[in-house]
Amino acid sequence: MLRLNEGLLNPNLTFLEFNMTTKKRPHSRRKSHRFPPGPFSWPIVGNLLTLGKSPHIKLANLAKQYGPLMYLQLGSVNTLVASSPAMAKEFLKNQDHVFQYRPPLLLVKIVSNNWTFGIISGSTLRFVKRLCSNELFTMKQLQSFQPLRMKEIQETIKEIYMEAQEGKVVDVNTKLTSFSTNHMTQILFGKRYCGVRTNQKEAQWFKEIIAAIMHWAGAFIVADYIPYLKWVTKLQGVTASLQRLQIQISSFIPKIIDEHRNAPLTTNASIRDRAKDFVDVLIATRGEDGIGYLSNEAIQDIIMDMLVGGIDTSSVTLEWVMAELLRHPDIMKRAQEELDTIVGTNRLVSESDLQHLPYLQAILKETFRIHPPGPLLLPHRSIQPCQVEGYYLPTNTRLIVNLWAMGCDPNNWEKPLEFDPDRFMQHPEIDVHGHDFELLPFGTGRRACPGRPLGMLFAQIVLANLLQCFDWTLPPNLQQEPMKLDMSETFGLTVKKTQGLCAKAHPRLQPHFYH
Repeated sequence: MLRLNEGLLNPNLTFLEFNMTTKKRPHSRRKSHRFPPGPFSWPIVGNLLTLGKSPHIKLANLAKQYGPLMYLQLGSVNTLVASSPAMAKEFLKNQDHVFQYRPPLLLVKIVSNNWTFGIISGSTLRFVKRLCSNELFTMKQLQSFQPLRMKEIQETIKEIYMEAQEGKVVDVNTKLTSFSTNHMTQILFGKRYCGVRTNQKEAQWFKEIIAAIMHWAGAFIVADYIPYLKWVTKLQGVTASLQRLQIQISSFIPKIIDEHRNAPLTTNASIRDRAKDFVDVLIATRGEDGIGYLSNEAIQDIIMDMLVGGIDTSSVTLEWVMAELLRHPDIMKRAQEELDTIVGTNRLVSESDLQHLPYLQAILKETFRIHPPGPLLLPHRSIQPCQVEGYYLPTNTRLIVNLWAMGCDPNNWEKPLEFDPDRFMQHPEIDVHGHDFELLPFGTGRRACPGRPLGMLFAQIVLANLLQCFDWTLPPNLQQEPMKLDMSETFGLTVKKTQGLCAKAHPRLQPHFYH
């Protein structure tokens, strides 16, 4: 198995260059260095073919054989897989300064301006994190969007109510995706792209861009793992597709930014008089040097990062939690009883009620544990050699943290494959803020998701409204055997239900609440 180290060669050499330079077999290693255990690595492709369609599950099974710190050769990329809370803590806390970088990916190189959360580090990373903490995701800023958020919820509840009155089966997947999209786009730049009150041509353009980004972000691109085969990527048309996507983004987002810059001068009242959103905040923010303001390119990359990180993860999490509640009607009923006790049935649940709903919060924690939207944290890359557990790790080693393996490990959780929110009622001190390494849906350390406050608030208030306003049941063919609901997954940037969730909604409140 090829194990690169600093004393042996330049880490930028490719797999073939390494063989030609050293004249050694690809599987040789320096005896002076120990590397973590791992499976046999094939020439050229390494362990890529062993990952299969569900890499998080395959890696978890391999960890049972090779341990919580495992070495893989993914093409020509040295890769570590951490599959336990102790190993996650070692890399994301103790060695966070070493593994603060992201690996260079073709998607980022072509589509962005190299300024995204995906690759920035050092002072720029600290600047962006301060911007998120002090300007974008403050409690004051989140509260300013509360009327907008509640209006979107009310429109979605009304749509579900109308379909329920007609006896229709609700397409929960589509409803949640549309709702999540409108919520994010209105917060970011004051527009909605799903449902009524939308510019259909602009909405279609936006949806195509987001769909393309999500596709390529979760796709396997040969050049990212075997650089000397980048000609294959060109031959497949991947490079050309990414270049077209870059052109689309560069003609779409700057237009929105210019509308915001020129808002005081426009005759369009809906633009001129709208509420302040994230683009407004970014336009008024000085750059890293403290002198000039952020460029359009910087604003564009921050906005695209938030769109990709916010739309899919929110809707995917809510779809998984609704699927589990439909399979466990007793858990759904208990959550509704909590809502009836704390909120009652004479008013709708509000964001101020959420802190008084511990069982609802436990349900979401349990969903993050067993269905993390990103079961493999976005990869990290080391910027210098280091030693961990007596093993030598060279520069440019890639790190993958397997959240799914930690969430489904019987060493961490009792009966880990069972959906049981009571485990968090018994241990309410375990949270999702990055302090407890058994549960890291938003990551931790320098690379923790800056949008965690918004993501948690959104998931809680949407789930609370769905459960307060409706009783939910599966379609007739599954009502007698709810555990037969298809829970198969499709792996990508996020892990989605292969079959979109559909269910029947039955109103629980008086009719006037739905209008």
